[in-house]
Amino acid sequence: MYTLPLQITSTYVGPERRLNVPGLFRIFQDAAIEDAERIGYNASKTMSKGLLWVFSRVYVRFGAMPKYLSQAKFTTVPGGKKAFLFTRYGKLEDEAGRTCAQFSSIWALIHDDTRQLEMRPDLDSVDQTDGSEIPLPGKVVPKPCSLKMRRKIEYSDIDLNGHMNNVRYIELLMNLHPVEFYKEHQFKELLIQYETEIKSGEVVEVLADEDLTYIRGVVGDRVCFEANIVYGPVEE
Repeated sequence: MYTLPLQITSTYVGPERRLNVPGLFRIFQDAAIEDAERIGYNASKTMSKGLLWVFSRVYVRFGAMPKYLSQAKFTTVPGGKKAFLFTRYGKLEDEAGRTCAQFSSIWALIHDDTRQLEMRPDLDSVDQTDGSEIPLPGKVVPKPCSLKMRRKIEYSDIDLNGHMNNVRYIELLMNLHPVEFYKEHQFKELLIQYETEIKSGEVVEVLADEDLTYIRGVVGDRVCFEANIVYGPVEE
């Protein structure tokens, strides 16, 4: 188990002055990579071979988000390897010890040059789960949808792997609602499936159903991501 102590600084919050979903994903992303280094899935074993860690699927359940300048901690553990995919779990707790969010996810390795999945990674499975983790559901359930926005991917959207950062996908989902929406509503559940990469200069079209509970991102005829969202009232 790896624990990352946190103060909820301005980096992680939105206008509601509490931790927002993109900030939470940044925390999970950083903690997961730091733990990968700790247990031996480090850059010397991956990047030196031209391999890059990427999200495949992420499921999150949300509670009350910690407020600006409060203390929190994020813990993460790796689960058992499933063929060529690697499971990872996470939990955010506030300074009172309440669970604010729980993650269940699948990661994979891709080749830096071909961008293809590594089907036989020579990393041993390290399973540190204790049975308290939330299960990872099946794939996203699609619904009829229509175009809601278009966005060209610029330099600031691109991460060290040379494609659109995972957090930027979450920002696209959140931007479908006006700022006022999040004063009274929050994510209760999120399932996002990353299908194909989005690169600099590409234009992603974001489609959604009428209630904005199913979102699909496409570039041309290529599906890049799909997501299911459950909304609820803000928890304090």
